Amino acid sequence: MAHTVLVTGANGFLGNHIVRVLLQQGFRVIAMVRPHSDIRSLEGVDCTIERGQLDDPEDIDRMVCKSDYIIHCASMTSPHSTDLNLYKKVNVHTTRLLAEAGERYGIKRFVLVSTANCFTNGSLEQPGTEASGFMPWLRHSGYAYSKHLAQEYILGKSRRENFPAIVVAPTFLVGPYDTRPSSGALLLYALKNRLLFCPRGGKSFADVRAVAVATANALSMGRTGECYLLSGENLDYATYFRKIASITGKRKSMLPLPEQLQGLFGLACRVVPYRKIRLLKTHMRMLSLDNYFSNHKAKTELQMPDTDIDKAITDAITWFEKEGYLKGTG
Repeated sequence: MAHTVLVTGANGFLGNHIVRVLLQQGFRVIAMVRPHSDIRSLEGVDCTIERGQLDDPEDIDRMVCKSDYIIHCASMTSPHSTDLNLYKKVNVHTTRLLAEAGERYGIKRFVLVSTANCFTNGSLEQPGTEASGFMPWLRHSGYAYSKHLAQEYILGKSRRENFPAIVVAPTFLVGPYDTRPSSGALLLYALKNRLLFCPRGGKSFADVRAVAVATANALSMGRTGECYLLSGENLDYATYFRKIASITGKRKSMLPLPEQLQGLFGLACRVVPYRKIRLLKTHMRMLSLDNYFSNHKAKTELQMPDTDIDKAITDAITWFEKEGYLKGTG
């Protein structure tokens, strides 16, 4: 009989791809989604959809008791809130509840989907690795800091209590089925505008399908108590935008942003409350970073596939076009 995997956040961009990969690998999947949430990304997918709240122990027990494995992909990712306690409630407290339930019901492995923001970035020549620590200034990002706290909780529980847990940390995702455009918003921005404001930094752009494969593989591969960066091709924003222009055959003009960002920050200082300013400053600093990471460990231990970023961009554009996201663009 096939083993059952509980996937939280299963209707999200990465979550729905994880569900698809697990089904291809022969698992049964319980896709946990919030009440009234949009599940278009799971249409036609042969999984069991269960609605529930991750802060409700009864809902959690109802699903964990039927599962052999847990992949915890759900999180609060909004960059706009300054309320750390809200992020902690969603990203830390629910992780604790799920892990405790998994322990009670004897799950075989718990995979926490974290974020590369929990590690220090590197350059193109020396990309960041799992050995780098959390950047203290990201404490001002409720998302990054709460994910760091959740990650530290799971790693500590695994190492101290022999809890069978592993952490995967994706970078910036590209690909189809981004129904509520998350990272796909950057691609849509480039598709819908001829003049592109271009930050000076860059990211590690990863095919969401490669990340999903590595995450699913973490159920049986890798070492418990360890983290794995799931990164892709390290590119600056200008190169990423040029690739989009080349693939679509539409010319783009790019305007570098550093000075303009400083001007916006100066203006914001006069009209935005202090906590919002700290958040804005943190986001601007993130944009200007060479946010590059190595996936050597994940390729070696989780058999993470390589990212072909041109294919990921092409497939994402094809999907956005088919689903009507590009109506009215020239």
